[in-house]
Amino acid sequence: MYPFIILCGGLATRLGSIATETPKCLLEINKKPFLYYQLDFLDKNGAEEVFLSVGHLSEKFYDFTKNYSFKNININLIEDGSLPLGTGGAVKNIIKKLDSPSFVMYGDSFLRVNFYDIYSSYDTNLGPLIVVYKNDGMYDISNVYFDGEHVVYNKKNPSYLSNYIDYGIGIYKESDFENTTKSFDLSLVQEKFSHIKKLQHFKAEKRFYEIGTPESYKKAEKFFINYEN
Repeated sequence: MYPFIILCGGLATRLGSIATETPKCLLEINKKPFLYYQLDFLDKNGAEEVFLSVGHLSEKFYDFTKNYSFKNININLIEDGSLPLGTGGAVKNIIKKLDSPSFVMYGDSFLRVNFYDIYSSYDTNLGPLIVVYKNDGMYDISNVYFDGEHVVYNKKNPSYLSNYIDYGIGIYKESDFENTTKSFDLSLVQEKFSHIKKLQHFKAEKRFYEIGTPESYKKAEKFFINYEN
């Protein structure tokens, strides 16, 4: 299994006052930090090495690792530094230090997928792999559609044909980030390989839960009341 990079450095501006002193992924859901549920799921589903990319309020993550431990995973905290790197720059900062491709996911999303199935479908000879979910505009703006066998992805200006959404996890390798700047959005890498028809994909079957807005935060709270992992 490849290592996991979890992007935890966002400012959580859409959440307002509830996230001014706490990083978004450390907000409590039923008395436990949201990140706990993510890492517990990884711990029970084959992950071993996890890198948390942290920036905003990074000291809070050191407290988290002191208070929570997991049986099978080793957690590494990697700070972005004094200047914002963006999601792409944050991944590039870590993946250049690894000797294998890596899963990349966001700290504000709980994803119910089989990581081994994603791992098995990935071809190292092609570009990055993204996981997609048939959204049809239900949970957020759809930004992916299929042109025959190829996935077409555009984050900022999605086609009217889009009926899938980027699920929030993918696999990347160091060479995917060639000719990129120090600070940039990860979507630029996805769009580049989509344009040359080398962006791989895997279809998720279960919806994700995220805490990026007050509305989605409430939905996540309801989900985890009855969640059994």
